[in-house]
Amino acid sequence: MLPHMALRANWRSLRSENFKERFGSIFHSDLTERFKSTQNETQRLTGDLVNTLREMEATGISTAVFSSPWDWFEQEEGKIKYDYLDWVMQTTCQNTKLKVAFILDMVRAPAWVFTKFPDAKAMDSHYRQYQLLSWFHAEAHKVAQETLRNVVSHMANSYRECLSAVQPVYNNEYEAKYTQEHDCYQDYSPPAESAFREWLKVRRQRLEDLNGRWGTQFKTWEEVVPPVLEAGALMGVDMASRYWDFLKFREVVGAEVFTRSCAVVKSAGVRCFHHVPEFFSVLSAVYGASMFKHIAASPYVDFIIVNSNFRTSYGTVLNPTKLRMYINAAQSYGKPVYFEAAVERMSSLELLEAGFRHAAASGAMGIGLTNWLGRLPLNASLMQALHPAPVRCRATELVGVFIHLDSCSAWHGLQWGWSRKDPLHDFVQDLADTLGAECGTHMAVFMELDRFYNALPQMDRVVFVEPIMLFGAVELDLYALVKTAVRSMRHDILYMPVNQTNGVQMTVLQDL
Repeated sequence: MLPHMALRANWRSLRSENFKERFGSIFHSDLTERFKSTQNETQRLTGDLVNTLREMEATGISTAVFSSPWDWFEQEEGKIKYDYLDWVMQTTCQNTKLKVAFILDMVRAPAWVFTKFPDAKAMDSHYRQYQLLSWFHAEAHKVAQETLRNVVSHMANSYRECLSAVQPVYNNEYEAKYTQEHDCYQDYSPPAESAFREWLKVRRQRLEDLNGRWGTQFKTWEEVVPPVLEAGALMGVDMASRYWDFLKFREVVGAEVFTRSCAVVKSAGVRCFHHVPEFFSVLSAVYGASMFKHIAASPYVDFIIVNSNFRTSYGTVLNPTKLRMYINAAQSYGKPVYFEAAVERMSSLELLEAGFRHAAASGAMGIGLTNWLGRLPLNASLMQALHPAPVRCRATELVGVFIHLDSCSAWHGLQWGWSRKDPLHDFVQDLADTLGAECGTHMAVFMELDRFYNALPQMDRVVFVEPIMLFGAVELDLYALVKTAVRSMRHDILYMPVNQTNGVQMTVLQDL
């Protein structure tokens, strides 16, 4: 049975299920600072790590999530520090019943990679260079994938019963998104711009056709470059085809980086997962959030972790009702979804427990903590937060919600010139509060028209948020089909908050 066909059969029982898994992260920085993991074997604080892991286990945590960057575990080409990886795995697997999930940070490439490939460093839109691997350097990525294959195969062969899953990372925050520094978009490195040109040539072989589409006057293909983008530099939405073509390129190629790496992980017989950032924000474009739909749909990705630091994009405390929108949207792809709380800016355990309650109400498979070490003691209060009281009411209504993920990229970034800095977040937060006001209402959130259309027969009523941008004739035809179906049901039509409170006419971009 397809996930959308099973929706009606399962939605009533979502709230009554207990979490299948609870996890806690101990990242490379924690291992280094607290447990001296980068020292030699006699100087490492192995006993302290064992005690911490046992305390995690006693609190109800069942999986430890570790991370290690490529520039640490392969400082010399071909000399992977398997002894270090073995120390992490053995310390956990031989002293506790915890499972291990491992994050392999491949974006932090070692110096020898950049010596071998000097043009493999990522650049931002102001052409600042970073000590991070560009997603678009094909040869460097072949080397990265071979290293990934060797490390995962070693861990799988040695610790198959203990190793739960692996996440290959190409972002400095361990999420499946683009890195951004100084509010600038990435990547503008020479390999990235070359890849963009080649991607365009496949779709528009004649330069004059591209100039006509963009309103530009490039004389040679070598002159063609992406628009220079900086988050927050433009107030309102950008409907220019050059902007959207660049976003689509980043989306497609970026998703390929993550799914191709998951294919490597799966080839070793290990589950692969990805963390994803919060949806439905004017920061969607700079982070390339629209690639999520490809990642979540990939057969190489086994499960998704949605995380939140309980802060809005403009720095205030997040109302955790919005977490239900994120989690339910991720669930529309039929994969297990977990919720992770990043607690570095957590104001109270009550807020944490509320977040976990909303995760439970959304049917999350499990929950987890990150950036907790040194901030949250492993005590009875934390155990209570990790085991929230069940939702007391029975779900009686299934509401289908459509929010077009691609249209969330219409903004370049925070709207500093407006009274609302992130009008999209505020709009979705208000919607979450309204729909969540009735305890019996369960939301099924969709971000693509086809998935929403297939699920419509299961819905009691729908909330349809009009898209801002559609891509080509196929999506336009699907939009018309969806609107016809929606009008025959109990429904509400809403509009994204473009230009403060005023709506905007939907734009259909011609097929590239």
